Amino acid sequence: MGDIQDLLNKLEKKPPRKRNDHVLIVDSMNTFIRSFSMVKAMNPKGHHIGGLIGFMKSLGFLVRTIEPTRVICVFDGKGGSTNRRNMDPNYKANRDNLKVTHWGMYDSREEERESMAAQMGRLFDYLDCLPVSIVSIEKVEADDIISFIAQGLAGTGRKATIVSSDKDFLQIVKPNIEVYAPIKKRTITHENILEEISVHPTNYLLTKALLGDNSDNLRGIKGLGIKTLIKEYPELTTSEKIDLDFIYNRAEEKLESKKIFARMVHDWNLVETNYTIMNLEETQLDENEKTHIMDVMKGETPGLNTGTFLYYLDKDAIEGGITKNTESWLEIFRPLTISQ
Repeated sequence: MGDIQDLLNKLEKKPPRKRNDHVLIVDSMNTFIRSFSMVKAMNPKGHHIGGLIGFMKSLGFLVRTIEPTRVICVFDGKGGSTNRRNMDPNYKANRDNLKVTHWGMYDSREEERESMAAQMGRLFDYLDCLPVSIVSIEKVEADDIISFIAQGLAGTGRKATIVSSDKDFLQIVKPNIEVYAPIKKRTITHENILEEISVHPTNYLLTKALLGDNSDNLRGIKGLGIKTLIKEYPELTTSEKIDLDFIYNRAEEKLESKKIFARMVHDWNLVETNYTIMNLEETQLDENEKTHIMDVMKGETPGLNTGTFLYYLDKDAIEGGITKNTESWLEIFRPLTISQ
C-alpha cells in the first residue's frame, strides 16, 4: 500500500497534464530483440521468455523514470523493409540468417525464430492489458511511424521521447524531441547531442549517407571515414544545413587533388540512395498511412486491466518474473489512464 499511496501523493502535487503533452514512443521491435538476446530468463517449463520479460521490465522502468503522459509502442509491420529494399536490395539483408542469441539456447535460427514469434504474440496480449497505444502498419517500418509521430508532436509544441538504440533517430533530435538510448541509459537531447556525434544533428543524415551504415548493410564511400569527412567538410559540424549539392560540388572541384573525391563523384548515386533510405525527416509514409497514425493518436487510451494481466502471468507460469509485487508494479501505469 505504501507504494500506491506515494504514487497518489505524487499525483496530487502535480498540475494536471494533457494526454499528448509528453509522449514516450517505444521502438518496440528494437526493445524486444535486445531483450530477447540479452535476458536469459526461463519459465518453470524450461522455455526461454527473455524477450517478453525484458520488454515488460524495460517498459515499466521507462514509465516510472520518464513519467510520460502517454505511451505508444510502435512495431515494424510485416514486410516493413520492402520499400527500402526496392531502392537497395542489400538493405538489412545481413540480418536474414543471423541468430540473435549467442549463448546456446537455440540449436538453429529456425528454432530461435519460432520462440521469438511465440513471445512476440504473447507480448501483444500483455500490452493489450496496459494503457498504451500500439501502432503497426503492414509494409511500413517502425522508424517512419516513430518519426512522423515525434515530429508531429514537436510541431505543436509538445514533447516526444523516443526509446531506441538506433542512431538513425538522432537526425530528428531538436528542442522537443529527445532519444533515450537504453544501452547507455542516457537521454540524448539537442543540448548534449554533440557529445554523441561528431557533426551537428542538422547534418547527421548527410554524414551517414556518405559513410554508410553497417547495421543496415548500407555501404558508404570506400575509404571515407568521419575524420577525413570533417577535415574536408568542416561545415558539417555547424548548425548550417549542408545539402547534397554542396558536398558533390566541392568533391568535383577537388577531383584531381585526392582519390577520395574521385570515389565520391564516381559513387554519387550510392550516396543519393543512402540519403533517401536513411531520411527520417521525410518519411516513406503515404497519405493513408499518415491518416491511420493520426487516428490512433486521436483515439482513447486503453484502460489498465490488472485482472487479465495477472491471469496471463499465472497461465504462462512467470509470476514473479517481472517483479515480486506485480499489482504494485502495474500501478506505475495508472497515471497514463488519468491524462486526458
